[in-house]
Amino acid sequence: MPNTVARSEQTTHLDPPERSLAISRQSSLLAELIRLTFPADTPTKLSVQELAYQLEELRSRAQSTAQESCADLLRVSAGLGAVLRLLDFDSDDVEDSHGLHCLLTPLKQQLDEALNRVQGML
Repeated sequence: MPNTVARSEQTTHLDPPERSLAISRQSSLLAELIRLTFPADTPTKLSVQELAYQLEELRSRAQSTAQESCADLLRVSAGLGAVLRLLDFDSDDVEDSHGLHCLLTPLKQQLDEALNRVQGML
């Protein structure tokens, strides 16, 4: 069964990797897990509840770090974009400008693609 996971007579289709890592999705799953453990009337339920709260705290910190990193990467991308625009207008030494442009353009594209992947996880 490609792209499916069987769980006790129930089949769940998997999301694409970037959606399955979505931090916002993890939050709702953890909230559901915590809800299922109420009332915490057994040691097992209490342990699961404590683990779920710890996972939620880790998820929250990961989301904050990812959001801060995205903001930093957006600033770097904007800076590279500005340098590329300056190189486009620099007509004094066309050969040097073209060489720098050729070196920086793929780096900016890689940076933007990586940023889009991280933002997709949020």
